Amino acid sequence: MIRRSARTTLVTAACGAVLATGLAACGTVQQLSAADKVSTAFDKLGRSKSFSAKLSVDATAEQIEAFGAATGEKIDKETAAALTAVNLSVAFSADKPLKDVQPSKGANGEAAKADPSLSSSVALTGKGGASLFELRQVGDRAYARADLAGFARLVGEDASEIDQLTKNLPAALQGALKGSWVSFDAKQLQEPGGAGGTGASPAPTLDPKAEEGLTASLKDILDHDLSFEDKGKQDGKERITVTAPARKLTDDLLKAFAPLAKDVPNLGKLPTTAPKDVPDRNLALDLYLDGGALSAMTFDLAQLEEKPAPGSTLPLRIAFGKDAPAVQAPADAATISSEEIAGLMIGDFTAGLAADAADGSDGADSTAPWDGPGDPAEPLTDAQVKELTAGGAMNEEQVRLYNKLGMSYQDIKDLAALGS
Repeated sequence: MIRRSARTTLVTAACGAVLATGLAACGTVQQLSAADKVSTAFDKLGRSKSFSAKLSVDATAEQIEAFGAATGEKIDKETAAALTAVNLSVAFSADKPLKDVQPSKGANGEAAKADPSLSSSVALTGKGGASLFELRQVGDRAYARADLAGFARLVGEDASEIDQLTKNLPAALQGALKGSWVSFDAKQLQEPGGAGGTGASPAPTLDPKAEEGLTASLKDILDHDLSFEDKGKQDGKERITVTAPARKLTDDLLKAFAPLAKDVPNLGKLPTTAPKDVPDRNLALDLYLDGGALSAMTFDLAQLEEKPAPGSTLPLRIAFGKDAPAVQAPADAATISSEEIAGLMIGDFTAGLAADAADGSDGADSTAPWDGPGDPAEPLTDAQVKELTAGGAMNEEQVRLYNKLGMSYQDIKDLAALGS
């Protein structure tokens, strides 16, 4: 499987390039015709009332296996096949152009609230487009469903164990983990210590001067770190290559965001300089324009190898769409309470399965904090509850509910660490 360090580098370098490239939509880069095209392409996406993006591995199973062999990391056939089948999609829609969507200012010091006209969805699909997990938000309601058995089969786990793992859940949640929609208050996705999450706080409100400083810094990074080259037509679409020095770009982005650490606590956990595994060389990503609008983006993971083998390639692809169907609330969704949401735990359970499949382990060394509801856990002492709630990531009600669902003291402690 692709090394953890390579994944970290990809997120740092590729996402940094995407972020800086997106700033071209502000019209800050005008010195190159290729940059002008990129600016116009992003602007067209913002003028639409809907937007979609789908991430996938743009390679066959055989190519993925060959890439693993070339990089010294064995990728078995099952994992390779799973990687070719999985797609992660996001979508947004509103009753006005997306560029005009703005959060409302919170009253009496409250955090800013999302524009109520904005609807969103996140979906993970497998072979043949089968839904593995979906989360939607429409107005003040959130909707979710998953197919844990399908996910287990995809990553080579025993799907027959799913019923045993979910047997202690309420009927509605069991249905949600078998593909039926459930509905709950969307605020549970945002409130601190909410039962539906691990204590994620609402997005902080930044000082206007800090925002201006960040914008100026990012514009400067765009001017000095990125280069744009028009590569002509490929399969009927314009291809533009964006190149950046990975280590310098990462360092510059970290410096740009550092002043916001006081307003965004999690930014304080970012390193002050690029991690050692970020390559000290140029990395490139290709943008594809169709009719002047951005249609796709590709990044070859082989670039992350110090000495890539001749012919080795493993491109990631993001396909973009504007004027996509609006995100809709699913029909016949069963309503569940905030307390029941805590039992869903989709993210942690599926993360555990994915980690086991990727590492080729039996789950004993999984970094996921929980393997799903099962046998009762040892009841927590008052001292343990006090310790688990001390950091503010969870409240007492949530901690005790997780314990009743079969999570041990250490399980909950690990989960709280993920959300802090």
